[in-house]
Amino acid sequence: MYYTTSGAYRKTKMLIDYANIALTFVIGIVFIIILFLRSGSGVLFSVEFLLGAMVNGLTAVKNYMSDRTVSGVILTVVTMVLILMAVISWRVIMR
Repeated sequence: MYYTTSGAYRKTKMLIDYANIALTFVIGIVFIIILFLRSGSGVLFSVEFLLGAMVNGLTAVKNYMSDRTVSGVILTVVTMVLILMAVISWRVIMR
């Protein structure tokens, strides 16, 4: 681990935490919209998968920064699967 005198390492980890909190809140809002409003377009499913991929990707970066490479690799694989699901659901909707 590399620490700087300005605390950039800690600030970066805190920024990732705040971004994850905000993205989780947005995921909850999108889920509520899908559940209760039942939008007919279906585009929100792709958005939901993409937001989940962003959360997992940021957590993977944080794990790599903390020298937890095994969990970082697992989260990277999960991120790629969620991106693939977002693309597949987008393609199904656009047919």
